[in-house]
Amino acid sequence: MVAKGKDKAKKRKVKPSDYELRTTICGILKEVDFNTVTFTDILKLLVQRFDTDLTPRKLSTKLMIQEELTKLADDEDGEEDGEKDGAQSAGQELEA
Repeated sequence: MVAKGKDKAKKRKVKPSDYELRTTICGILKEVDFNTVTFTDILKLLVQRFDTDLTPRKLSTKLMIQEELTKLADDEDGEEDGEKDGAQSAGQELEA
């Protein structure tokens, strides 16, 4: 009977922490094509990477993905704004 308990312990998978999940989400988002990837695709990739069922954490995982997508979009907008500001500054210098 002791052997059965050990087998169950081996089969039980360690759930990833929020930090591990968020870090992995960031890595996945850097690799995927935003034009074709879906939330379900990202969730499947997470399940494969952690080899565990993330269904109980589906809502929190979705929120993490949305937050990271927002950060990426904000970073991209910030870079574009910086380029526009740089172009305007250069244009002003040429006019003077």
